[in-house]
Amino acid sequence: WVTFNSWNPDFRSGSLGFCFAEAVWGRGYATEAARALLAWAFDALDLNRVQAEADTRNIGSARVLEKLGFRREGTLREDCIVAGVVSDSWVYGLLRREWDHDPD
Repeated sequence: WVTFNSWNPDFRSGSLGFCFAEAVWGRGYATEAARALLAWAFDALDLNRVQAEADTRNIGSARVLEKLGFRREGTLREDCIVAGVVSDSWVYGLLRREWDHDPD
């Protein structure tokens, strides 16, 4: 799944999230789906900023975000528990002026 939430029309911002089954990791589905959602969010909702978070142990998700143009902005310490293990998350941000909806 790919989701868009925490939409704030006054701030022109929102959050992107995604989760895919391990069987399809590395096939580009997350990048393709997130790119489509970002195009919609920036165009239809006229956003200025989209935020995303990734578990610091999930290098694949971090790569997807960076491939889409997100910049790592900081670390949230011990903000999530995954499979009973406390973990940190990286916070990423993508601004409208940085968004390249057609990278090819």
